[in-house]
Amino acid sequence: MLTQAEIEEQLRMNRLRRTVDVTAYWLEHSAFTHEEALSIIEHAREEILKLCPGKDEVFELVLRPRFLRILDERALAEWGTADSLN
Repeated sequence: MLTQAEIEEQLRMNRLRRTVDVTAYWLEHSAFTHEEALSIIEHAREEILKLCPGKDEVFELVLRPRFLRILDERALAEWGTADSLN
């Protein structure tokens, strides 16, 4: 049987996973300007840090590069060249 703390942690991690997945999906499949895409990444960062306070470094090392890579891959697919988005 899970404790209340374990249940809350699982719920927080599920929300974190959904936030990352939805952000990645939007960046990959929706039409945004460069500024709008960066704004979406910043909004995701704020939401993620609400769920995991003090994990700024993890976001910068793991998630921001993932999101920027999606933008670069999309630019490569759409324009035939990788745009320097970061």
